[in-house]
Amino acid sequence: MRSRSTVLGLLLLTLPAIAQEDILRPRGAPAFAPVRERPLPIMLGIEGGVNWNTASQSLQYQPTPAPTNTPPQLFKSGNGLSPAVRILADIGLTPNLGLRLHVGYDVKTVGHSGTAEADCQNLYDPTIITTVPVSVDWTFTTNYLTAGAGIRYNVSAQLWLTAGIVAHFHRSNRQKTKYSVPETSNCGFLNPEDNRLYRQLEVELEINSPPMKSSRIGAELGAGYAIPLNPKLWLVPRLQLQLLSSFREDMESSDGWKWFSEGLYNVRLRNASQHSIQLLLGLWFDL
Repeated sequence: MRSRSTVLGLLLLTLPAIAQEDILRPRGAPAFAPVRERPLPIMLGIEGGVNWNTASQSLQYQPTPAPTNTPPQLFKSGNGLSPAVRILADIGLTPNLGLRLHVGYDVKTVGHSGTAEADCQNLYDPTIITTVPVSVDWTFTTNYLTAGAGIRYNVSAQLWLTAGIVAHFHRSNRQKTKYSVPETSNCGFLNPEDNRLYRQLEVELEINSPPMKSSRIGAELGAGYAIPLNPKLWLVPRLQLQLLSSFREDMESSDGWKWFSEGLYNVRLRNASQHSIQLLLGLWFDL
């Protein structure tokens, strides 16, 4: 019985020693999984919508004063609707701030209609000059490729504010103008092809002068509201103001609509400017 107690006591004394040896045994340096930096979040989007465009320019007549109420004076200002589309990439810089890049195609259309006056010379008696009303209806359309960059700031998870710059690269333009005089008038527009008078005249042409074919830059300010469709897909309606630079050069023209009563005038078209309010609808993907 004593021998068994001795063995049991040795075992009991040995176990704490083994346990203490395990605790005090030196270990190697702990190994940690490498820290991987999370890549910047990237979103891709496509937008399409409409522009509401406004345009204006000043007409400088020589000699002065200018003739009264002639058709060219109806080209001082105009407005109109036109489409726009763009592809965008958004690179997240912070949880609420992102860098936004885009390319697109933008159509700018403006127009105006009104009534002016012109001299009418009697074909049978050239000494008889009368003044007739002339209705004018014109549109001017320019097509641009666009590229731009800006900043996106999240006011909240769904409300986005944007600001940036945009460049418009001219591709083509077309001006359409329709002139008409009253059906009761004895005056008309002479067609040189058949030497007949018509009460309507339609002119369509491309303006090749440098100002209307130049590229332009501008600023953009906008706000959008993100509607989540799923965790990685959003529908974003957006309203944006686009302020474009004025044309750098003037255009030269002439005004002879009242040649007989007031004379021929040289006209310089200056400070032509155009701005837009864009209503856009976008679809955004989180990569």
